[in-house]
Amino acid sequence: MKRGQIGLSAVAAVLAALADPVRLRILRLVRQRELCVCELVDALGMPQYKVSRHLGALRKTKIVTARRRGRWMHYRLDARPEAARVASQLMGILAPGVKRAPEAKDDSSRLASRLRLRRAGQCVVGGLGERCGRERSR
Repeated sequence: MKRGQIGLSAVAAVLAALADPVRLRILRLVRQRELCVCELVDALGMPQYKVSRHLGALRKTKIVTARRRGRWMHYRLDARPEAARVASQLMGILAPGVKRAPEAKDDSSRLASRLRLRRAGQCVVGGLGERCGRERSR
């Protein structure tokens, strides 16, 4: 296989990852910008463990990448691996349908509210004024 090509098993893994409605919702949001897991939790209106499980599946297929800031994880679409490029192209095709889903409007509204809490472009945990990556003072 030539460099830059993706094998059939990787394509099948990407398609399997995209076959879940929650993962499509997550990808729709992280395609726009890097988001903290707590911002995704608020935007999706789901418990953290469920969102993290779906993010784990997307990371496993190398569609998204994560970076740690303190104890918080920030996710974005991974532009390097071929699997992420395939997923991005597919999301481009699927985006109009995903955007029209009833959940999408709510996701966008909740995310917009949550992003207004950011300070200096950084996530603020739970609206408590604490930036992600800083330990809480006890």
